[in-house]
Amino acid sequence: MKKQFFFFAVSLCILSCKKEVKKVATVDKKEEITVDTISTEKKNLSDLHIFDLYSMENAGKYDTFISLSDIYNDSLAVPEELIQNQKTKTFAELKHFELTGIYREKLLKGTSLSETDTLFLYDYKNAKLEKFPIRDLKSVANLNLYTSEGEEISHYDYMIGFELNKPENSQQSVMYKSNYSLAYFGKENPFSGEKVVPIQWKKTSRDQFPFPLKNDKSLENTYLANFENLIYYIQDYKGEYGIYKRKLAVVQDNKVTFAKTFTRGEGAEFSPLNFINNNEYNDWQWTGKLFKAKPPVVFGFVSESFGCPSITFLDSSYPELYTDCDNRH
Repeated sequence: MKKQFFFFAVSLCILSCKKEVKKVATVDKKEEITVDTISTEKKNLSDLHIFDLYSMENAGKYDTFISLSDIYNDSLAVPEELIQNQKTKTFAELKHFELTGIYREKLLKGTSLSETDTLFLYDYKNAKLEKFPIRDLKSVANLNLYTSEGEEISHYDYMIGFELNKPENSQQSVMYKSNYSLAYFGKENPFSGEKVVPIQWKKTSRDQFPFPLKNDKSLENTYLANFENLIYYIQDYKGEYGIYKRKLAVVQDNKVTFAKTFTRGEGAEFSPLNFINNNEYNDWQWTGKLFKAKPPVVFGFVSESFGCPSITFLDSSYPELYTDCDNRH
């Protein structure tokens, strides 16, 4: 997922578990858009850890690296003698090294993984799945990208995880994999095997947005896109410093089945909308059925500097799924 990689929080909670339909807006003279609401409890996704990938340069070669430091919190994850004797080491020796013996065992135990588990690497752009047994992966420590030569190094400065065991042909292939792939460690593959596709936005009239819009001076452009039997709508709101809010509404069979607000924050900016303003890249926002037995998702609306990107399920009973990206400064 792009590391740059959302939100319109419309409450769809009601006072009972009975289904109710509420009129919201008219899209044309013949049909009405309604909001379909039902009281639900949030699903528990605490065991679904999805990891971003890094392209790491070491000794002139590029490796695909997956950091588990978001879920692995051992303060002695690397040998203590290396930290104590760092002034006798070269920066190359400190920057990247393999973790063997008790340090590999500590990593596995601290992340509840075993040598018989599998790394599932999913290229969502091409619906391509690769599988790597953990026993064949190298466990490594990498200095984070903000540590420079000559600085005092601590245990915290290291990203701990696994490196793909086969060498990549080029920097370009490693970068591609880090941009369009997600990783999962475990016994069973959680990915659907279906393609996730860029959302193809196009400008539409404001009265097509399926929620009532007040005569607000902050109202900006309205966009729509189609995916299978779903219609996605975006309404932009402009403030003093550009677009500050985007409202997403998803319509199926003339009912709003999902809605959310995307907002900017500290270090968080809106990504450009695909196919709008002749952007050079049109693969920011994606949608599709990413996971088995789960609703379709959208992602790529907000580029995060200080946090990790999230994946939004188009079902209000599912929480946001934040990827584990080891974003640190």
